[in-house]
Amino acid sequence: MTFPGKAKKMNRYEDSVLYRLLTDLVKFRSVSPSREGENRIARFIFETLSAQPYFRRHPEDVRLLPLENDPLGRHFVFAVVRAQEPTADTVLLAGHMDVVGVQACGSLAPFAFDPEEYTERIRAADISPEVRKDLETGEWLFGRGVADMKSGLAGGMDLVMRAAGDGGSPGANIALLAVPDEENNSSGMLSAASFLARFQKEEKVRFLACIMLEPTFAAGEEAKPSMYLGSIGKINPFFFCAGKETHVGEYYEGFSAAPVLSHINLMLDGSPEYADSRFGRSYPPFGCMRQTDLRREYSATIMTRGFAFYSYLTATRLPGQILSEMRAIAAEALDRSISRYRKNAEAFSSLDGSGNPPKSWTPQVMDFEDLSRRAEDLLGNNFTPFVEETLASAPEDADERGRAIELVEAMVELCGLAGPLVIVGFLPPWYPHRSSLGDSEGERAAAWAAGETVREAEIRFGETLQLRPFFEGVSDLSYCGFQGPAPEMDVFARNMPGWGKLYSLPTEALAELDIPVLNLGPLGRDAHKNTERIHLRYAMEVFPHLLEFLVKRIIEKSRTGV
Repeated sequence: MTFPGKAKKMNRYEDSVLYRLLTDLVKFRSVSPSREGENRIARFIFETLSAQPYFRRHPEDVRLLPLENDPLGRHFVFAVVRAQEPTADTVLLAGHMDVVGVQACGSLAPFAFDPEEYTERIRAADISPEVRKDLETGEWLFGRGVADMKSGLAGGMDLVMRAAGDGGSPGANIALLAVPDEENNSSGMLSAASFLARFQKEEKVRFLACIMLEPTFAAGEEAKPSMYLGSIGKINPFFFCAGKETHVGEYYEGFSAAPVLSHINLMLDGSPEYADSRFGRSYPPFGCMRQTDLRREYSATIMTRGFAFYSYLTATRLPGQILSEMRAIAAEALDRSISRYRKNAEAFSSLDGSGNPPKSWTPQVMDFEDLSRRAEDLLGNNFTPFVEETLASAPEDADERGRAIELVEAMVELCGLAGPLVIVGFLPPWYPHRSSLGDSEGERAAAWAAGETVREAEIRFGETLQLRPFFEGVSDLSYCGFQGPAPEMDVFARNMPGWGKLYSLPTEALAELDIPVLNLGPLGRDAHKNTERIHLRYAMEVFPHLLEFLVKRIIEKSRTGV
């Protein structure tokens, strides 16, 4: 369907290879997780690259690879254009192919994957003045995935295709990695990390940098595009709380888990006391993602078991320190709850004249690792079948987090543990923080190249490109190697229910990889919303030049030294 008044500023890019590539990518309904949508776009990327002259001569350098143990049978794409003179030096461009769903688009959802039509149709929608102002300029393209992150992925493909068309990249190898599932559990990048570690070893390559192509999500008229020296971390701590059952008519004969969860939430949720910080910048603290009773049916029994889990952004903190803080918080919540129980029980005893003293409670705080060890001691060789059967019997609609908590509850019952009790641990996924802040020669080279790119943006385009320490949207850069003592990965693994069954990280690969990271992408707004959009001039003209400039500066610095 053609609409009158179609933006002329959009038309000027219609003959551009990059623009056509962007719109072609957006048309794939690659909502994660999905077998068909994510595999179709992976096949398109693979076939588009395979058609380039370089890859026709070197078909072994473009690969469509299956995710490890993926129930949906999805794939990722890896391609490398080798330098004209053989070298180990390699710059990796990376991005994800998947998108979130289109429920937020309402009645316009059927058009969300056709960006030109969606951009016209959204004119009749109820949108904010800020969004309408962008729309009326004709400089913004709307649609699902245009910003997050198919415009960045298109830019990476375009650069690799131009290098392939030239017969090989100068000075270093240029590789592209396109993965699925980033919007879900990052299964694509986790499989790719294992591949990259093998590729690095077998091909004897040296990764100079991984440039993630996620966009800047700018807000407000004065917001500027940004480049990032790293990616913020995210971890999901959980608290499983158990009390002592009793009929609500005999409340003080038991102990409710509800106050314990409430005290944990009051201490943690949104509290700046626990906000992580680096270089004078603080990042959002714990945010409660779910808090729930674990009863499966109604009864007159008080709430005896419940759990909560939180999302926590990290810039410096690792699982060991976080787990220690969680134990302290749980112990404090138990103490406060028992104190309140005692005060309330004594007050009620005075009211009804019974004179019954409050019960005495002995609270426990336990790591999941301790709970798991107790269960294994009881079951011996039957421990693994117990874990597998418990996970398999979880409700069909339970996600990885829900099934993990089912396992915790089953172990508490198996071990006969009495409340008041709190079990602490972690739920998937985990994104370790990672940055290029000068701790190695490679990181210093990447940071230098980033600084040069900032200057190029100002000189060539008059653009103020902000240089920031962390991409705060969480990204697959987390899996370019682990920055921290390797035992910290073991702390997470031992305290994650269902590790190796529900979820795992390629810990050996992460210990082997140490790739300097950067994020440079187009300028976008409103990711995951119905008004998701990308600034066309920046995406079509500024970003491609800056990306190529950045790659060349990284290669240059690898030759001349820091």
